[in-house]
Amino acid sequence: MMRWGSIIFSVPVILLLSLYAWELSIVTECIDQGLSYDFALEKCVTGVQNIETPYYARHTIFVNLMLLMSVVGSVLMTMAMIQRGMQRD
Repeated sequence: MMRWGSIIFSVPVILLLSLYAWELSIVTECIDQGLSYDFALEKCVTGVQNIETPYYARHTIFVNLMLLMSVVGSVLMTMAMIQRGMQRD
C-alpha cells in the first residue's frame, strides 16, 4: 500500500508541473519570435498579448482531479505507515 500511495501521490504533481512547464515554454517561444500567445486558441498570433489567464482557471476540473488524487495517495501512505508501526510491536 505504501508503494501505491507514493505513486498516486507523486505522479499527478509531476504531470501538472510538466504540463505547466510545457505551456510556459510555448508561450516563451512565441514571445521570443515577436508574437503573442492566444490562450483561447492555444497558438501564436500576431498582435498585442492578451491578458494571461492562469493554468488553473483554464483547466479547473483537471487540476482539481490531479490534486485530489495526490491527497488520496497521501492518505494511502499515511495508512500504510500507521499499519507498519502497529505491526512492529
